[in-house]
Amino acid sequence: MKRFYSSFTILEIIFVLLLVGIINSQVTLKNNIPKLKLIKQQLILHLKYTKYIAMLDNKYDHKDSLWFRKLWTLKFLHCKSSIGGLYYIIYSDKNKNGYISKDETLKDPLTGNYIYSYECSKDSLYDKSKFVLLTQEYDIKDIHISCNSTDTIGQISFGNNGDIFTRLATEESKMDKYRLKNNCYIVLKDKKNHQETITIVPNTGEIY
Repeated sequence: MKRFYSSFTILEIIFVLLLVGIINSQVTLKNNIPKLKLIKQQLILHLKYTKYIAMLDNKYDHKDSLWFRKLWTLKFLHCKSSIGGLYYIIYSDKNKNGYISKDETLKDPLTGNYIYSYECSKDSLYDKSKFVLLTQEYDIKDIHISCNSTDTIGQISFGNNGDIFTRLATEESKMDKYRLKNNCYIVLKDKKNHQETITIVPNTGEIY
């Protein structure tokens, strides 16, 4: 039991150090590091953070037939048409209604800002992370997810046992249909047609 808690303490330390590094890069070295590489590093970090939170926050509830709808998820979205572009959020749909409110999203552990935006609007931006705005902040024009099984850009969800899902099922019996079984590749392309790829490995949970 002590080893279990020690492992998570080490993970927390590593995560905070990585996050400090990313934020430091964005603040002090932004002119020296290509935006495309910065957002790749940030997304890898946020995917790992989502997986870590999911491991701690077991959503299973035998009294709730739709418990799996609340799995922690990183989802890519289109901004509203008047703004254009792409963004992402990290959330748990506590109300299980498909509408994601700010209060259902994760907070950045260092800044305290929500990893959330409402269609890229800049209203009340003081408590929302501007770094989720992929096009506005990083010039990302396209995202392709090889394992996407949704009708939108795509999403990645995590279970507390290490399982990774490409979609939130509508019935518990259908969860296996959307369980990640092969490597998933998230390809980010910027306005200059440069691209970077993030790999998610199902069996080990490795993200790089």
